[in-house]
Amino acid sequence: MKKSFFRRRNTLIRFRISSFSAGVLVFGLLLVLMRATMPSTLLTVAAPIFHAGDILTASVQDATNSFGNVRTLAQERTHLLAQNDVLTRENGTLRARVQDLTALIGTTTPHVRGVVTNILTRPPESPYDTLVLGAGSHTSVAVGDYVLVQGGTPIGTIVNVSNGFSRAVLFSSPLATTTAWIGTKRIPLTLVGEGSGTFSARIPRQEKVSVGDKVFVPGPASMHLIGVVARIDDNLTATMVTLRIRPLVNIFSLTTVEVVPR
Repeated sequence: MKKSFFRRRNTLIRFRISSFSAGVLVFGLLLVLMRATMPSTLLTVAAPIFHAGDILTASVQDATNSFGNVRTLAQERTHLLAQNDVLTRENGTLRARVQDLTALIGTTTPHVRGVVTNILTRPPESPYDTLVLGAGSHTSVAVGDYVLVQGGTPIGTIVNVSNGFSRAVLFSSPLATTTAWIGTKRIPLTLVGEGSGTFSARIPRQEKVSVGDKVFVPGPASMHLIGVVARIDDNLTATMVTLRIRPLVNIFSLTTVEVVPR
């Protein structure tokens, strides 16, 4: 019985294969006959199939291109963000220079007496309250010239000059001395540099000086405010008191100065 069952199943399978093969053969013959006798009819019948294939191919290409475009846009966005960071830092530097230049020459553009120059190094990069400037003998900078900030206040003098550079020592350099006067009574005193832009001075006890009194130094054409008294060290047994003077200008944030003849 099993043998007869397998025999009938094999016969059925062979019949189905033969029928499928015959169908394929008949379909192929019909296509050949239609192409030979009615080519226009064959193209009309096959056109929707070809059109559907074109649409499917175009859809696949569009999807592939969209993925590529997303990657390209992400890369461009990253590049633009990096450029924006660089421009932001450059704008900050330029804004600081504009503020310094405005303090030096005001909001108008009058005749500049000397040379406005960038500071190449300043404390704490340069030692002992010195500045290295980007102007030298080629711009007529000379030893002894004043170095000015904020509306003409002198903070030091030029001590060395080369063709393209110069070095300035500030009045606040340790142990440097500068003639000055203090208060509305113009009490004369000698400023002693303490470093980091600060000063000290000693005056007789009987002179009436208070915290907040202004200190002036000589400069081009007049006297200029350089600092204020921040503290008074008073020893009751001494005849002199020591003034601790806070500078008007923060030398650590300077970016530009003006150099003028003495």
